Amino acid sequence: MGGPLPVAWNANPPFRLDAFVMTDPVYPAPHRLTVDDLDPETATTDALIALVRQHRQGEDYPTAEVLLANLPIVLRALCDHVLTGQATALDVAHRLASIIEAIEGRETLPAPSRRTH
Repeated sequence: MGGPLPVAWNANPPFRLDAFVMTDPVYPAPHRLTVDDLDPETATTDALIALVRQHRQGEDYPTAEVLLANLPIVLRALCDHVLTGQATALDVAHRLASIIEAIEGRETLPAPSRRTH
C-alpha cells in the first residue's frame, strides 16, 4: 500500500468540488416587531405583553425571589425614564407590560407563605 500510485490516478480531477457549493443569497431574518410597529392609538396591554413574550421566547424566567429583589430597581429606572420627559405613553406602557409579563410568565408560582402562631 505504501508504493507509488497507479498511473491512472489523477491528482487533479476534471471538476472542482467547490463548484457544488450553494451560492444562493442568504435570506434576511424576518422583521422582528418592536414597540415602534404598534399604533399608539390602538395598542392594548395584551398586545404589548404578547410582543414582550415574543422577544423573550426561549429565555428562562427569573425566580420569584429574583423578581421581587429586582422590582424596586426596575421601577426606579422606569420612574427616572418618565421624569426625563422623553418617555411616551406607549414606551411607559411597554415597560410596564414587560414587568407584568415577567411576573405572569413564570410557570409555577411560589407557594404562599403560611405563618403558624
